[in-house]
Amino acid sequence: MHGASSGVAYDRSVISSEFLTCTSRVPLLQSVVQCDPFSVIVRSAEQDWDPSTLLSALSQASAVLVAIIGGFLVSRLVAISSEREGIRRLVDAAVGRIVHIEADLEDAQRIRFDRAKSSFYGVAVEKLLEEPALDLDALIQDHLPRGTTEEELRPYAVALRQRVQNAVQAINLKLRKGDTRNLDLADLVERGLEITDADQDIYEQAFKHRRAFLPNPPAISILGSRDLLDYTNLASALRPGWAIAAEVRHRDEEIRAEADLRTQLRAAVAERDRLDEELARVGKPVGVAAAMWMLGVLSLGILVPLVMMAFEPKGLDVLAKIVLLGSFVIGLAAILWYVGWFWLKIGSDKTQATPEGRAEAPPR
Repeated sequence: MHGASSGVAYDRSVISSEFLTCTSRVPLLQSVVQCDPFSVIVRSAEQDWDPSTLLSALSQASAVLVAIIGGFLVSRLVAISSEREGIRRLVDAAVGRIVHIEADLEDAQRIRFDRAKSSFYGVAVEKLLEEPALDLDALIQDHLPRGTTEEELRPYAVALRQRVQNAVQAINLKLRKGDTRNLDLADLVERGLEITDADQDIYEQAFKHRRAFLPNPPAISILGSRDLLDYTNLASALRPGWAIAAEVRHRDEEIRAEADLRTQLRAAVAERDRLDEELARVGKPVGVAAAMWMLGVLSLGILVPLVMMAFEPKGLDVLAKIVLLGSFVIGLAAILWYVGWFWLKIGSDKTQATPEGRAEAPPR
């Protein structure tokens, strides 16, 4: 024990004498730089210095830095999770609103298009019976209902012309020589004419148009001719003006309601897209990836000293000391740089207003 104590005292005296010798050769102001005691300690003998002190200090200091970065990450991730959950609820609400508006819009379109088909049907069937080779595009342009486009009505018009042609051909096939205007559609049904419920009105109009070209019946049965009792168009001819005006006003209200639903749908879709972009932006937070990398690197500052202390080293050479101290200084500098960069990043972000798109013109 006495020898060990004397050895320690000897080494300390050597360090002190070396430091004093160095300071005696240079001026006072330069001695702090050229004759620092740290360099003398680093060059001290390994067997007289316990490395666990340095390793423990580095491990504890790294643990403090890891706790700082870890606390930042946890608070940041909790805030991100809460923000994402709130945005996700808003997205679900926007999607539900879109579904509701789309259902209302489909009903409005169906009602409006049914009225448009009914209006076009009343004119087109008669025109097609009178002139089978009539230009369909011209017919659509001349009798296009309000609120309906030509592209929307053309498939229905093409199908309607085909139905009229089929009815005319089927009726002509069932006519016989000697048929007169006393012939009824029921007579053709008895002869095998098949009529679907959807085409009942077309067959009746086609038969009425074709019967007009049949010869007149004998004079004795002319009183029984159904041409004298045809009141099909009498009701439409006697419709009062206020009823027609009310129908037109009702159609205009339906068109405006459909246009309002289209506007609401565009707004709801735009809101959903904005929320989707916001959700994607929140899912990629700024600075979290860099903080996780620093957390992993600084964790080595805890693990490496602990592993080294587990092997109970007798001493550390100069290179090991420089590497350990340099790594800690670099980690500390990285944290300070990260804090400064994150502060500048937050201050430089500017919210840009999204320009509003022009609203689409409502249908006619």
